[in-house]
Amino acid sequence: MRNSNTNNWRSTALIAGAILTAGVVTTTSTTDVHADNSQNNAQVSNDQVTYDQVRATADQQLAQLQSANDSKEAQQAADLAQTNAQINQLKASHAALEQEQAGAIAQAQASTAASIEAQTSAANAECQQQINTQQQNEATQRAANDQQYAQAVSQAAENQQAVADINAQYQKALSDAANTQTSQAQAAANNYNSAVAKENDTYQGKLSAQQATNAENIKNAEASLASATANANKPYEVATTNDVSVTGRVAKPQTDFKVPAYVTKYGIHLEVRDYNGAIPVSDYTYPEFANTYYGEYPDSAVITNKAAESTPHDISEMPLDFQPGLLSYDAKNDHSEKVSADGLTADQVQVLRALALSWENGFRNNVFQNYREFYNVVNKNDGFVNVAPVDLVSTDFTDNIANQVVANRTKYNIDNNSHTVISSGMPAEATYTSVINDATKNLKKNLTSEFNGKTVYTDVNENLTTMQAGTPTLLNYAINLYNSMQGMYYGELVNPTHIGGHAVNLLCAGVRTVGIGFQKLTDEMTAKNGSGVSDRKNPSYAVTFDHVGFNIDHDANLTKEVQNRNVWGTSTVDAQLNTIKTAQYHVNKVPGTKTVTPTATDVQKATASEQQKLADVKAQAQQSLDALASAHQSSLNKLAQQYNDAKAQVKANYDVAVTKAASVCDAALKATGVVGLQAYKAQLDSAYQNLVKADQVAAQKLAADRDAKIANIKKAENVKLDAKINELVPSVDPQIKQLQDQHQAVIAHGDAVLAELKAENKAAYNKLAEQFNVQLAAIQRRENAKRANEVRLANNTVVLHSAVKVANDGNIDTVAFPTASNPLQAETTGRVQTVSAPSIVKTATQTPIAVAPVVTTVNHAAENAVKSNESSAPVVTQTTAVAATTNNGTQTSVASTADNKATKADNSEKSVVKAGTVAKKQTPAKKSESSQKVDQSSMSIVALAATALLGTLGITYSSKKRHN
Repeated sequence: MRNSNTNNWRSTALIAGAILTAGVVTTTSTTDVHADNSQNNAQVSNDQVTYDQVRATADQQLAQLQSANDSKEAQQAADLAQTNAQINQLKASHAALEQEQAGAIAQAQASTAASIEAQTSAANAECQQQINTQQQNEATQRAANDQQYAQAVSQAAENQQAVADINAQYQKALSDAANTQTSQAQAAANNYNSAVAKENDTYQGKLSAQQATNAENIKNAEASLASATANANKPYEVATTNDVSVTGRVAKPQTDFKVPAYVTKYGIHLEVRDYNGAIPVSDYTYPEFANTYYGEYPDSAVITNKAAESTPHDISEMPLDFQPGLLSYDAKNDHSEKVSADGLTADQVQVLRALALSWENGFRNNVFQNYREFYNVVNKNDGFVNVAPVDLVSTDFTDNIANQVVANRTKYNIDNNSHTVISSGMPAEATYTSVINDATKNLKKNLTSEFNGKTVYTDVNENLTTMQAGTPTLLNYAINLYNSMQGMYYGELVNPTHIGGHAVNLLCAGVRTVGIGFQKLTDEMTAKNGSGVSDRKNPSYAVTFDHVGFNIDHDANLTKEVQNRNVWGTSTVDAQLNTIKTAQYHVNKVPGTKTVTPTATDVQKATASEQQKLADVKAQAQQSLDALASAHQSSLNKLAQQYNDAKAQVKANYDVAVTKAASVCDAALKATGVVGLQAYKAQLDSAYQNLVKADQVAAQKLAADRDAKIANIKKAENVKLDAKINELVPSVDPQIKQLQDQHQAVIAHGDAVLAELKAENKAAYNKLAEQFNVQLAAIQRRENAKRANEVRLANNTVVLHSAVKVANDGNIDTVAFPTASNPLQAETTGRVQTVSAPSIVKTATQTPIAVAPVVTTVNHAAENAVKSNESSAPVVTQTTAVAATTNNGTQTSVASTADNKATKADNSEKSVVKAGTVAKKQTPAKKSESSQKVDQSSMSIVALAATALLGTLGITYSSKKRHN
């Protein structure tokens, strides 16, 4: 069934291809065109007939192919229905046969049941017979036992007197043994009691004598301790050294001076002559920060009230903490060391580094403790909110960084208003970040490796200020630096939402070290406008604070653990800080004497030896008593052991006598031939119970064997019954399975043939495309010749006679024929290849047609169709084959024109008719489920392509008549 349909599909496709090929050849064969209407009319008539024939043939073949495709599913359904009918017929036959053989089946079932019953009864009888035999054996054994016991009882009665004499002798022997045991035990007890009484008397005498000796010894020791205690409680004079605390003078920052009147009047808006820029108006959240701005200016000259307590006289009086407020300087009371005209010495630099480090730590800790909101704002994204910072350190490691930064700044002439960065005019390798990166690269590498999987952030920054002195002393420089740092840090905390950059840098909790550098400024630098240096007689300095640290993944615990490691170098400012701390607070030792009243502890220590002697005497006394008690107890134990041994011997003697009496009795009874009736009866009963137990085990096995035998009987008989029933009514399941397998084979074979058919159709399509290109080239050559002879006369076009025929030289470019399998088809969809304009022919009514231009369409055929109306010439439309995509994802060749857009979105074609043009209507393909599955076969593409090629001849027909 399925194979014949598939062969029909193959034949239909090949026939359609042959007819379409022939139709195209007929259409494209033509002769030279002259200015003769009859010739043109004849040509039009032939072309029209050929076109209609090819169109009708293509429509017919498409319909046949569609019908064949539609019949595919119908054939499958018919085959399935036939298979199901056969299966139902088999089942019906099987049911009828079962009904027919019902009597025979019932007879076989009854026979099987009877056989099983008979064999089961025989097996039960056999088992019961064996059990009855066991019970008979048990009864026989029980009777024999009774008889033997009765004989033993009878014999015992005959020897009753002899047995009585023997038993009387046995009882007398037992009584004699008991009497002997009692007398021996009493003698042993008497001996033991006498020895214990004697030992107790001896012990009591020794105990009384030792107790008297002990009492005398303890009395003497207690008297000696009392005398020593009295002596120890007497007061006495001793030499001593008194601690005298000495607190040095420490200047306090000045915070209570009055702001000048113009500041009060106009707000906090200070402008200082010669200073670069003005301090902005600020909303001072904390009033104590207001005056710290003054620290930005030379010598703190704007301070109007120089309080004495805010004026240090030496380096040792400089505060080590860093509270808000400024210090004053009094040159007359400056006792610090001088600074030469060459500038600070290395030791003086270390003193200033120590002070600056202490002040930076003081600022960080004071802000954290008392102005927490500033600290938290800075560290809100770094993991240190409400986490106290670790103190900064200044070490040999950071000194090297600071010295290198100073050297680079000096080398590249960087002034005190410029940071150590590229924009200040120095190369990248000289910047402070480059210096720090070089110094910390190994440490960072190790940390990155250690904390693999976490981000290691490098926290580096630089603060910069200017230090100068009107008087060349170390104290003047220190005060100037202190006030400058007040402005640089507290002065930038005027508004919680606008913290200055210097304060932000210092409050960053990720930094652990600071390299403090002192760059001596040149005269050229100090002379610059805005340098802020007021007195150029003494050296001035740009002070750099280069902070370094690492933040481990914004985790405060990990970061602080790294900060506390011994990887930051050795401190170089501890000695300087300790010197200042000692001057500000220390303790002096003053010699003298004092009367000491012994404390209880002192008395305890003084009398310790006497107390020990008393303790030793008491201990010795107790030891002597313990020794006597131990010896006494040992004697008692020995006596008790002797008594226990005597009692054990008495018991052993009794046991020997009893054993001997029993042996004599048994020997005498044996001589008379009498046995023990109770023991004998127990022996007989035991033998009988063993027999019963063995029979029970055997009975269980007999029952199990019987049940297994009955199960085998039922199984064998049921197998025979099944075979008999199958013989009477054979099963139809194998036949049903065979029919189902045959139906699946039909479906599989049909699918394979359909795939082969698609491949063959594609080859036929490609061959037809090649033929179309050859014929189209000939058409193009002829049309070029025709167009060369066209002459426009009024509203008519006249084709002049051509003396030269167009040769089929094959040199004209071949128009690409659309190929459905071309992967580039989608990219060129809707494009129309430009060809030579075909001749304009008249309608069958001989009405001349006005010349119209050749229109080349693009990929907007529906939107850009050339419009026409009754007053315009009819449109000559050039067409070519384009690709459309059906809704099942395959490509189908469709004829497309500017006035006629064939749409295939629903697997059918629609024609559009424009005014002045009659377009040949496409034959709609029948829509069905099979067409979506088979894709209408590749031959539908061939047929539509043939139709598209006929369109390239330029054959259109005017629906209106015009007069010459």
